Amino acid sequence: MRILIIFFFAFNVVFAQDKYPKDYFRSPMDIPLSAAGYFGELRPNHFHSGVDFRTEKREGIPVYATADGFVSRIKISTVGYGKAIYIDHPNGYTTVYGHLQSAAPAIQEVINKEEYLQKNYEIEIIPQPNEIPVKKGDLIAYSGNTGGSSGPHLHFEFRDTKTEQVINPMLFGFGDELKDSKSPQVSGVIVYALDDSAQVNGSSKPIFLSLTLQPDGTYISNKIIASGKIGFGINAFDTSDNNYGKKGIYKLDTYLNGMPYFGYEFDIFSFDETKYINTFIDYYRYQKQGLRFQKLFLTNNSPLSIIKTMKNNGIIDVSNNLTLNYKMVLQDFHGNKTEVNIPIHYAVLPIKQPKDDVKTPYFLKAPIDNSYSKDDISVFVPENSFYEDFYLNFDVKDNELFFQDDSVPLKENINITFDVTKIPDADRTKMFIANLDGKKTEYNKTYKKENSFVIYTKKLGKFFLFKDETAPKVYNPNFEEGVNLDEQKTLKISISDDLSGIATYNAYLNGKWILMEYEPKLKRLTHNLSDNIYDNGKNDFKIIVNDNLGNSTIFESYFFKTK
Repeated sequence: MRILIIFFFAFNVVFAQDKYPKDYFRSPMDIPLSAAGYFGELRPNHFHSGVDFRTEKREGIPVYATADGFVSRIKISTVGYGKAIYIDHPNGYTTVYGHLQSAAPAIQEVINKEEYLQKNYEIEIIPQPNEIPVKKGDLIAYSGNTGGSSGPHLHFEFRDTKTEQVINPMLFGFGDELKDSKSPQVSGVIVYALDDSAQVNGSSKPIFLSLTLQPDGTYISNKIIASGKIGFGINAFDTSDNNYGKKGIYKLDTYLNGMPYFGYEFDIFSFDETKYINTFIDYYRYQKQGLRFQKLFLTNNSPLSIIKTMKNNGIIDVSNNLTLNYKMVLQDFHGNKTEVNIPIHYAVLPIKQPKDDVKTPYFLKAPIDNSYSKDDISVFVPENSFYEDFYLNFDVKDNELFFQDDSVPLKENINITFDVTKIPDADRTKMFIANLDGKKTEYNKTYKKENSFVIYTKKLGKFFLFKDETAPKVYNPNFEEGVNLDEQKTLKISISDDLSGIATYNAYLNGKWILMEYEPKLKRLTHNLSDNIYDNGKNDFKIIVNDNLGNSTIFESYFFKTK
């Protein structure tokens, strides 16, 4: 029987490794591949769904189709992946190329045509199968820094075409080019007392453990004395050869007295799962201290397929004079490992550091609908908007709502309603429901229904009514009025709005609408004169920018162009 079990386990490991074709896809670029971010990395409110490849700190690197197929989707956005191209392949996979600067000429022509048709920079195109066929190695785009990118790079992604589950690109052989002989690094380990009677070293608060490097390369923590239900968390990162930057951990397994206890592996997951990252990490510590500790236990039913092993939800019950050894094994995709051992001794110690639990009159039960109302303000919390039950901070003072704070993660939108019956209609026009982020007043899209203002939000904290009567700014054009632009390739101009944000922008040459590409992080609009909308001679340029409350700014100028 033991031989059969070992054979079955070995068969499944080999099957998992061989499930995905290793030689079918080529590199998306001809430069040496260097990863700035790995699949499954812990990112704000999501797991990273691809690999970020460096582009030598510059834009414009040619990007190629990694295999035969056809362009199945083109998405142009000011956020997220920015300019992105999706290619469906006949073997059942889709590759995604994000943060692009521009597409190859034939594809760019399709994009520009649709943008001018819709008179909008942000578009989505779903071509018919084989309408835009590509061959392996065809130029499809140039790398860039568009959308939510914080620096030039190529976001590269694999999806199952039918299920749209995202798959680790390393499984398709892309890890072979990334030399890696370095083991994952551990920044910190934390242990939690998880029930009212539990304690660790006399504390019911989370405590940090000291780690000592052993001659064999493993780590051992100081002995902990505990009783009751406890769990562990870890802050760790991976590195690779000739590659700076901290990246995510591919695989982590824990063992209790040598038996598998809790483990995960980032091979494949669905986009529906990614919002559960906020239960996968110590969200409170991340929000308050900026430290992303990954919990190695679950206190709710999070549907995470990345978790491959889970006994008792990863929670350890220390009792009955037990002496335990808890082991963590961190592993990167290339098999480099780091091991941490934690000795656990049972003893009931007096709790000298109690939890800072604050009970309020409002206990929110996550699985059911919850409603709260005071004065002219109400909050409706649909069932399962939060991950767990908790004591809620709720109050209304001086027409301001205080609803919890950002230390508790929200899974779905909640509804906040202000009754504005007492506010004159004339004062409501430029008014919206704002929230306070630190010291900054933030805009929320506000739905105005008779005598009610309503927002649907995943924000928590302080909310109040606020006005925006200031128009957007339009400034710093890259040409002087009346000059000749024969040698200039683009028109550029900056736009910004300090409160409700840019809602629309429309530019015209001689009364004709022209495409201007918007990069919010640069506060810049760009028009390519190669679109050939200009006239020979004098050209009148006009741009109209509106914010989300209808405040408008018009900028007008003119230039000459003869070729």
